[in-house]
Amino acid sequence: MRLLLSIARLFMLSCLVASAAGAQQLVRSEALSHATWILDHAASKNSLPCNIQLSSYLQLDLLFRYTAEFAIDCRLGEKLHPGARLVALVRVTPELGKPTILLESFDMPQVKLHSRSGFDSPLSKLEVWMSGGFAMGSGRYSVEVVLADDQGHMRRAQKELKPADARGARNIPVVLQPGTVAPLVDARWNGSLAAKGRRLTVLLNAHGRFGAAQLSAWDRTILLQSLATLLNQLPYKSVKLVAFNLDKQQEVLSLDEFDVDGFLKLERALEQIEFATISYQALKKGSWTSYLVGLAQRESSSKEPPDDIIFLGAGGSHAWEKLPRDMTRDIETSKAHFFYFELFPYAGSAPDGVEQLTRDLHGTVFAIRSPEALAEAIKKTLALTAAPPD
Repeated sequence: MRLLLSIARLFMLSCLVASAAGAQQLVRSEALSHATWILDHAASKNSLPCNIQLSSYLQLDLLFRYTAEFAIDCRLGEKLHPGARLVALVRVTPELGKPTILLESFDMPQVKLHSRSGFDSPLSKLEVWMSGGFAMGSGRYSVEVVLADDQGHMRRAQKELKPADARGARNIPVVLQPGTVAPLVDARWNGSLAAKGRRLTVLLNAHGRFGAAQLSAWDRTILLQSLATLLNQLPYKSVKLVAFNLDKQQEVLSLDEFDVDGFLKLERALEQIEFATISYQALKKGSWTSYLVGLAQRESSSKEPPDDIIFLGAGGSHAWEKLPRDMTRDIETSKAHFFYFELFPYAGSAPDGVEQLTRDLHGTVFAIRSPEALAEAIKKTLALTAAPPD
């Protein structure tokens, strides 16, 4: 009975997490005893149709922090219905320190499947993939993840994390102290805009690294961190954001007046893209070129056209495929300056689709492989946009 009451308390808190401050937070002091009790007393027998995989591969993010991920895949069916909410408790304990507990919520997609006969297809054939993670300083840690629904069904996993290889960060000042744990998404835009200046449109390509169709927790974090850094350091009087997925040729989110609340909406939208499927139309050869060029043309010729258009996203989408040069002729008359902040492009890869478009439009491409590269790209962008708009 106490276990169910504790779970109910955590589900109430998860609603606040989802609606107020993003998908992941440190467990609040008033709920800490409930979270600890669940972690200590969760049944060893798994009763949720889910698997949890904890990765021991640590990597540095754009905030100079080590990060670790976990992946969850669930099978919909009798115990787990479309629209259900799952809550994950993550306890990270440093070798010589006190544990930190994080709370994260995941909403199952609303799904309606119909067979050719008109009857619903079995939900048990549907699998849902999700991911989460956390940031930390150097050192050894143990990690426990307990996943629960509001009926008390649970799944748990645990793992010992190996220390990160310090050779790759020898000249990088890791910002988190050894034994320190923080939420994965711990940096957001402050919403500040310039009183005068240029107008900006951000075209955010929400796809995974190396052309993957799904976004992992690390992918989302890198996108959000780089966007927050750009907007916090580039002085624009207005910002419009369009998040899209080039592989799916699908718009994820569009906000004409992007602000602090919009940033939180973007966090949730990037989570939901993991549940999307690719349409037949998007699989047609070369269809991505029309979608990408059409998007750039639409935004550069809008009613109040921007002075600058920044493409932001992981590199690799449609690399090795050619963008026909004659498709960009109508956009070349635009006065907007195009930029492409290409995050962690694959070494040795051919230019991807967005890079080809940006170069065809005489824009500027930055390959971002480290926080230092991002800082240098922002410095060059400031120099290029220093002149007032026409």
